[in-house]
Amino acid sequence: MESELQKYEQLANPDGSTELKSKAPSISSTLAELKQQLEQSRQQFLLQPDAPVSQQTFQKITGKIEAAKAKIDERLKETHASGTKIAKLVDKKNPTALPDYPPMFYSPEPATALRRTVAQHFVRTGALKAARVFAKESGEEISPSETAKFEELQTVIEALRNQNIDPALAWVDANRSFLDGRQSSLEYLLHRSKYLRLLANSLGPTDHRVIAYAHKHLLPLQSRHPREIPRLLTAILYGEALTSSSSTSGSGSDEHASPYPDYTSPLVHTCLENAFAREYCARRQMSKDAPLKVVGNIGGGVALPRIEKGRKIMKDRKGDWSNTEEIPVRFSAVEIPLPPENYYHSIFTCPVSKEQATESNPPMMLQCGHVVARESLQKLTKAHTRVKCPYCPKESNPREAIQLHL
Repeated sequence: MESELQKYEQLANPDGSTELKSKAPSISSTLAELKQQLEQSRQQFLLQPDAPVSQQTFQKITGKIEAAKAKIDERLKETHASGTKIAKLVDKKNPTALPDYPPMFYSPEPATALRRTVAQHFVRTGALKAARVFAKESGEEISPSETAKFEELQTVIEALRNQNIDPALAWVDANRSFLDGRQSSLEYLLHRSKYLRLLANSLGPTDHRVIAYAHKHLLPLQSRHPREIPRLLTAILYGEALTSSSSTSGSGSDEHASPYPDYTSPLVHTCLENAFAREYCARRQMSKDAPLKVVGNIGGGVALPRIEKGRKIMKDRKGDWSNTEEIPVRFSAVEIPLPPENYYHSIFTCPVSKEQATESNPPMMLQCGHVVARESLQKLTKAHTRVKCPYCPKESNPREAIQLHL
């Protein structure tokens, strides 16, 4: 039995010139095509205003409209199916349902704090227009000085996206003492990016523009980057090959291919935005990431489900969960997996005792490669001769365990 789409397609195109596609086109393209077809029919009527219109002509126009409607319906079905799959994946990824808490932002003070947090988040993420609209509609005031700080940040980042490093270098010159105190590599990254762009478009090893730029901006940085600067300077010998090394380095057949394939990576230039944002926010004594983003990604997306899972386990086991809704002792050392950008310092939590390592209780690596705290190692040792690893079936000599320094 023919589908509705096939029926309307054949009605709109009796000659069968239009071939059905396996997937429905986008809604915008379908509407644009229908508009063009209706405009053509309209022009034909205007050219022959006195000519009689047959029933077949009306059926053909109606068929085109119904065919477009069928395509749109099919595309909407695909969208709905995708949305259903995403919902199932979210439920599968977060099997623990979040608890139902009483309303928290109905009283004036928490509601004001929430509006202020949202407004500051818009400003921090560069959505300044949205921040102004939100402030106007919510009645929340945004400090002009706060907005100006992030306007400067977004201006420089936008310039970096457009391959213009001059605003960033101007900021580096104005804050050189601060960056030197941090031993920042921002200036080196900026000059490296511009130097490599010049090198990719150079006329060869004798291009005086590239040589002059290297002498003026790269050589003064050699004391702080003794390995990187000579490597950049010798890359001028492969200036022509830099643009093609990414396609030839894998084959190994081109004897003139550049030995610096990392210089052709887009990360050489795209890393400038994060590097500048990190130093700029450090200069302003604030986090590089917006607090609301960190709270949403780590707190709501990672930590809260794990805490709620522990809460549910304690409730099912009728454990020692008090009336004050505090976290029990056994869940006070739950490890929360963090993304790499949120690693601030190294902390080791013993998988056995769930306690953080200290100088008196340092982490010890067994012969199998797994790590436990020293006190846990002593408790696991059998008759002071062998220790059974809590993670694998191997046994080790506790005296051969190696202390780790994080």
